[in-house]
Amino acid sequence: MEPRQEKLLKLIIENYIKTAEPIGSKFIVEVGDLEVSAPTIRNEMRELENSGFLTQPHTSAGRIPTEKGYQYYVENLMQPQEISKKNKEILTQIIKQTNDEIKKIKNTVKKIAEIANNAIIVAFDKDNIYYTGISNLFTQPEFLDQVNLSSISSMFDQCENCLDSLFETIGSGVSILIGQNNPFGSACGLIACKLSNNALVALVGPTRMNYVESVSLINFIRESI
Repeated sequence: MEPRQEKLLKLIIENYIKTAEPIGSKFIVEVGDLEVSAPTIRNEMRELENSGFLTQPHTSAGRIPTEKGYQYYVENLMQPQEISKKNKEILTQIIKQTNDEIKKIKNTVKKIAEIANNAIIVAFDKDNIYYTGISNLFTQPEFLDQVNLSSISSMFDQCENCLDSLFETIGSGVSILIGQNNPFGSACGLIACKLSNNALVALVGPTRMNYVESVSLINFIRESI
């Protein structure tokens, strides 16, 4: 992909993550620093669409990322960040509140789900599963759609089956699974890791989730517990 197209794709994805609204060329001209005309941007957006990285909802002149676009973003364009100072202080304080390892993990992930406004599942083993923040998903625009809502609900009902495949998939670092690669459904993104006690932590949100923030939160718990 050309550098200008990469910059354009990054702009579109990161602004769509914030707004949940299709991104048009006029918006890119106003907020971006690509230093090219609106017609050139429209041509580049059309090229990205033809290549499968963007799609155009039939009701809008703007574009939204596809699963392929998100995948390219997390693999090539996303710039990892440290957890914010404020969140680090909050989570560190929660971790210090108890020496009970299970309670420590549960309290920490509950706060992470709140910060990320998504759901978190922890599998201490295949028979001991804790999840929190599922109601956060139902506030996301994507899950106002009945089909997506039914899909994510049924996936949580079959949580054990999803976790079986995750235990096999997740390695020693932080893994990002998007769309068809995500056992919780193609309408979701998932960021997961294993803790030192082999517990599996998975943050689940819409495909439009804030990957930069979410990765920083999962990295924090992986390094701290």
